[in-house]
Amino acid sequence: MKNLLITCSALTMLLFGGCKKALVQANEGLSNQKQSSNTNNLLGIVGTIYYVDPLGDDNNNGTSTSSPWKTISKVNTVTFAPGDQILFKADGVWTGNLAPLGSGSAEGSIIIDQYGSGNKPVINGGGLTNGSITLLLNNQSYWEIKNLEITNTALPGQQYAVTGIKVNNSGATAASNITINNCYVHNVNSTGYGTPNYNKGSGGIIFTGLINNVLVLNCHVKDCDIEGIRTSSSVKADNVVFEGNLIENIYGDGIVFNGVKNSKITHNILRNTCKSDAANYAACWTYGSLGTIISYNEVSGIKGGGPYDGQAFDADIDTNGDIFEYNYSHDNDRGFMLFMPSAQNIIVRYNLSVNDVKNANSSPSGSKLINYTSNYTTNKIYNNTFYTNDSFTRIFQYTNTASTFAFNSTFSNNIIYATGTITRFSDKPIMASAVFKNNCFYPQSITAVNGPAGTVSGNTYTDPKFNNASAVGTPADFKLQKISPLIAGAVNFTNNGGIDYFQTALPLSNPDVGFAQSVYSFTGFVANADTYVRNGTYADNNYGTESTFIVKSDASSYARKAYIKFDFSALSGTAVSNARLVLNASSVNTDPSRTISVYTAATNTWTETGLTWNNAPLSNPLVNSFVVYGADNYSIDVTSVINQNLSTGNKIITFVLTNDGAASSKSDIYFTSKEQANNKPQLNIIL
Repeated sequence: MKNLLITCSALTMLLFGGCKKALVQANEGLSNQKQSSNTNNLLGIVGTIYYVDPLGDDNNNGTSTSSPWKTISKVNTVTFAPGDQILFKADGVWTGNLAPLGSGSAEGSIIIDQYGSGNKPVINGGGLTNGSITLLLNNQSYWEIKNLEITNTALPGQQYAVTGIKVNNSGATAASNITINNCYVHNVNSTGYGTPNYNKGSGGIIFTGLINNVLVLNCHVKDCDIEGIRTSSSVKADNVVFEGNLIENIYGDGIVFNGVKNSKITHNILRNTCKSDAANYAACWTYGSLGTIISYNEVSGIKGGGPYDGQAFDADIDTNGDIFEYNYSHDNDRGFMLFMPSAQNIIVRYNLSVNDVKNANSSPSGSKLINYTSNYTTNKIYNNTFYTNDSFTRIFQYTNTASTFAFNSTFSNNIIYATGTITRFSDKPIMASAVFKNNCFYPQSITAVNGPAGTVSGNTYTDPKFNNASAVGTPADFKLQKISPLIAGAVNFTNNGGIDYFQTALPLSNPDVGFAQSVYSFTGFVANADTYVRNGTYADNNYGTESTFIVKSDASSYARKAYIKFDFSALSGTAVSNARLVLNASSVNTDPSRTISVYTAATNTWTETGLTWNNAPLSNPLVNSFVVYGADNYSIDVTSVINQNLSTGNKIITFVLTNDGAASSKSDIYFTSKEQANNKPQLNIIL
């Protein structure tokens, strides 16, 4: 799999109270992506600048490059004030634990940075004791840590829990405004699970306690145990952002937000996390989180993670309203995502998952794409693309022993494309509360055992026609060709984010199925004539001037069917790539049987003001069908019949809409007609 590198450019600090924007250039279309992070203020006051050089002297005043301090111990004795800076000399190396004192303020943060040209200053913690921390901020606010290289390596045989950078707040009052920028934290080797000093709160960059306005930006965290970057707070911290970081070769979790709100994990790359199988870990996950955005991250290379975990993403205990969007996960053996029982209002959209299940390296609980255990019906998984090239056990694993059922929420507009054999769709029967609309399951055999249930409509089982999908593809290879039957074939979701994975703007209605929105140009033809006819005592009546046309399966004198005529003579050629009939259902009655069959008429000679049930032309064989789930716009694939017409030179077509279900007094559906100003019936064609 070719990696999609998501890298951040240099970022500019804005005035206090503002927000920051940056542009990101990536290999496969993730360009000009808006990033939004908190940053500390520009210095409102000027403090003292202190210099530290391995060749300095602690008896110096430290306030110039000609009279620098020498040791970390000296730095640790000084209580710094707002606006102060502690600058370590480039290429310098120190051993010990840095724990500077003091706090900045809204008028001026305290900054640790490098001076001079050369490599980042190195601080080696040494791992000399259990609980060793190379750089510690304890009950402090308004600090910026920049451009340092940090290690904390215990000697062989020492089973210590050690940490690279730790920010701790032990008080009930929040600490705030901590930035860690462009630091390289590596070779932090805490002891593993099952040993006496094991501590999941150890690792690369760790935040504990209530700390608001946190930014970890452009850092490289590598070869660390147990965690990569994480927070842990019993009270939700506000505005925590982990952005643009590279995290690789991590024993346990890659990124964890534990106890946050209104926060972001964005534009990070996570490689080879969850190396251990001794306990449950995941690459990028939230716990006790409210309204977190997890976006534009790339996750790959997971081999471990424990009996049930090891997924790229995880909405864990007490998560509410988190959004996982625009992420790219690939080549992870343990699956795409985990939902814990208390996860609610979780949205998962416009993500790409490629080769995220490997049966040969499955967890003890078996291979799965999604481990779904939520008790809530309010979660939504829509417009994602899942491509798998291995045989494995199931799409949905269900490990919630409190229930005998499985998936219970909304799963719509997704593509699942499997080249291997999938034993069953779900471990256990899908719940009646579930919604499966307008997905593409290919091949259909993947749904054979415990397949979609509940509200099921509009799902297709045909080849989605990717550009060039394969196990070694790139995200662009999973875009749709213009001949795809999935173009404009998705259910509409309100507040859908407005863009796809590639930041292509979404249409106001009927987007494409899957993670990528096509940009092919439609040629639109508005209906030349439309009406409905009614049987029984109304069989000679005409309704051609009405603003709606009605389709209904009912007793004699109450049944109705609709006729819609299009003239596309302006088209040249004998074939098109794609054709969609677009209709707007303005009102739907309560009967659940709303499958509309689409036929063509045997002749097109009828007129809008002359058509009745008695003189209506006969219907040709079925073209397509669709389920009306409510008042909305519907896009129906009619490519084949348009091409049939074009092949004979016929550029006029009549579509006949019927409900062929059992008679019901509440099966009526009202569609807006061409007599209305908006939402007229339309035939959209891609040449």
